[in-house]
Amino acid sequence: MHMLTPGDEESLLLDIKEGIQYALYLGKQEGRFTEDEICLDKIRLNKLQYLVNEDRNLGLTFGWYKYGPAPEDVTSDHDVSLVPTPGSEISNLERTRLPTSDYYSTEEFAYYFISELGEEFDEIVTAENTKEYLEGFYAKYGPKDRYAARYTDLYIASVRLQQTLDKIKDNESWHEDSTRYYYELEKRFTPVINEIGKHEELEHTAEPLREYQKVLTSVIAEADTMEELSSGQDAFISNAVRKFYSTIWDFVAQEISLETMRGDNVDSLRPSVEATAETYRGGSWENELDSIRDRRGYFDLDPDREPSEPQGNDETEEQSIDDALLSAVSRTGSEAIKREEGVAQE
Repeated sequence: MHMLTPGDEESLLLDIKEGIQYALYLGKQEGRFTEDEICLDKIRLNKLQYLVNEDRNLGLTFGWYKYGPAPEDVTSDHDVSLVPTPGSEISNLERTRLPTSDYYSTEEFAYYFISELGEEFDEIVTAENTKEYLEGFYAKYGPKDRYAARYTDLYIASVRLQQTLDKIKDNESWHEDSTRYYYELEKRFTPVINEIGKHEELEHTAEPLREYQKVLTSVIAEADTMEELSSGQDAFISNAVRKFYSTIWDFVAQEISLETMRGDNVDSLRPSVEATAETYRGGSWENELDSIRDRRGYFDLDPDREPSEPQGNDETEEQSIDDALLSAVSRTGSEAIKREEGVAQE
C-alpha cells in the first residue's frame, strides 16, 4: 500500500464509515440485530476504525486519546449518520475514494465488519452503555497495543470514574442518592490519580486532577445537604462534570496521545497536539476550575459555608462505606478515606 497523505486519510476514514453503514444494513437484513438495538456512537465508531486499521495495516494515523484509540486526523469528522444504509444509497460502494486500488472499497470494508469481525461487530454496535463497553475494550486490546499497553490500567480506572460522572451529568435523579455518589466519586478518583503517578510523563497532570476532585466533590457535598436542586443548580453541576472531559481528562489524554501516535502522518499531525498540551502545561486548566469556584456561590453551592457532613437523601443498606466511617468523614472527606482505606481500588 502506498504512503497516505492527510487528504488520503480523510477519504479512507469516510470509506470506513460508509462501510459500517452498509454493514449495519446487512446485519439488520440477516436478523443479527434490529435497528432499535443499534447504539453506535462516535466513540465506538473510532474503535471499529482502529480495529480494521490494526488488522489490515492501513497506515491511518492513530493515537490513544480520551476514550482510547482514535484517528488523529480531526478534519475527518464528517457528519455521517450511523444507521443501516443500503448499498443503493452509497455512491462509492464498489470503489475506494483513494487514487489507488490497493485499499478496500466501501463494500469490502462492510464485509470485513460483518463477516470477519463478526460477533464482535454485533457487540460493539449494540452495547447499551458505551462506557461499560470501553472497560472491556481496554482490558482486551490495551495489553495488545505496544504503544498504549502501559496505560491500560489508567484507562480502565478512568472509565470507571466516568461511569459515575455520567450518571450525575445525565440523570437528574442522582440527587435522590447523592451521599452514595459523593463517596463513590471519592473512591473512583483515587485509582486514576494513583495510575497517573506511575508514569513520569504524566506526573504534571495529577495536580489538575486532584484540584478538580476537590472542587467537584465540594459542590456535590453542598448539593447533598439540600432537599432538592433547582434546575439551575442541576445545570451548573452538569457543567462542572463536563469540565472533566473538556479540560482535566483532555489534558491527560493529549499527553497520552503524544506518547502513542503512530501512522503515516504523525509528523504533520503531531504539532497541533503538542500545541494543545503546551497550553495546558502553561496553566489554562486553572481558568476552568476558577470558573466553577467563582460561580458556585451564585447557585448556593459554595463550599466556604460551615463544614458539614453530607446528609444524604436516600441512604440504602447497600452503601459500600459503613456507618462508622460515614460519621468520621467530613464533607470534603478524601483525606479521611485515604487514612481509613489506604489506596482505594475498585
